[in-house]
Amino acid sequence: MIARERRLPRWLRRGGLPIGGLALAYLILAPLTSIDAAQQAGLPLLTDKLWFRIATTVAMFVVMASAWNIIGGLTGYASFGNVAFFGLGAYTVGVLVSSRGWPFALALVVAPLVAAVFAVLVGIPLLRLRGHYFAVATLGVGVAVGEVVNNIGPLGASTGLFLPIVRSDLLFFYLMLAAAILAVVTTWVILRTRFGYGLLAIRENEEAAAVIGVNTTFYKVAAFCIAAALTGLAGGIFAQWNSFINQENVFAITNNVQMILMAVVGGAGTVLGPVAGAVVLKLIIETLAGGGSAAVYSQIGLGVLLAICVIFIPRGVIDFFGGRSRLSLRYLRQTLRETSA
Repeated sequence: MIARERRLPRWLRRGGLPIGGLALAYLILAPLTSIDAAQQAGLPLLTDKLWFRIATTVAMFVVMASAWNIIGGLTGYASFGNVAFFGLGAYTVGVLVSSRGWPFALALVVAPLVAAVFAVLVGIPLLRLRGHYFAVATLGVGVAVGEVVNNIGPLGASTGLFLPIVRSDLLFFYLMLAAAILAVVTTWVILRTRFGYGLLAIRENEEAAAVIGVNTTFYKVAAFCIAAALTGLAGGIFAQWNSFINQENVFAITNNVQMILMAVVGGAGTVLGPVAGAVVLKLIIETLAGGGSAAVYSQIGLGVLLAICVIFIPRGVIDFFGGRSRLSLRYLRQTLRETSA
């Protein structure tokens, strides 16, 4: 039997909708208080440069975690190489803008296409693998692509690429927020279509899915391409926002680990799980970024928190607040039996 999307209880859905709507309205309207017209009108300044940087970064990871969720959470193929799509999207924009003189808007349209085409090329052979074989293979692809880019002269090699500086925090925040909304809506639509049911069937039992008529190869590659396109879109926006890209900041394995943790802790296979995971974990990570001994202990605490989440609520905080996961000895024993099976 195909597992459908896990739903929150009615009381939480009713309370979550207005809260989510107010939060989204604040995200959209608060930055407008920073424009000259609003300041001349005497409106209070609700945002600053630090707020823009953190909010844009959080939105970027919402895109990346939601994109990973399509292949890892819905399809059940835990990819460890999605950072390659982010880097390819960033370098597509970087090369087209800095070397070819393309306008940023046009280059940004090409970025997800390049990432999606690459996903087809590597996805057809890699998606024949399963489990840890697929995970290791995709990790190798992510590392290899970064190393190749780092040794190609026209791509800046180890020096990197410098893009024209665009001083508009407002622009890049709204672009990244739009990409985040697109990623969430894409997941929501997928879960309500025949294509989404096919992905869930593959996750539950790929052989049985093939028997009932699901074209598993096409479905897996298509999910991989959608995840790649969304991740490449985020990478393209990041390239122009950061104005400088190299192997270290767009092919960083830490980003890959973070997007997976965000999806898993929030609730892989759900619509809002990656969003919750990205917001909570990225804010914690940003808080711990100051350094010092206190930051070290805080990072240890974060590691312990993640371990607790994986053991007690392996289906994410969405299920926990939905009442399906409880911190009890009985639930712990059940979880350990399921994960060790």
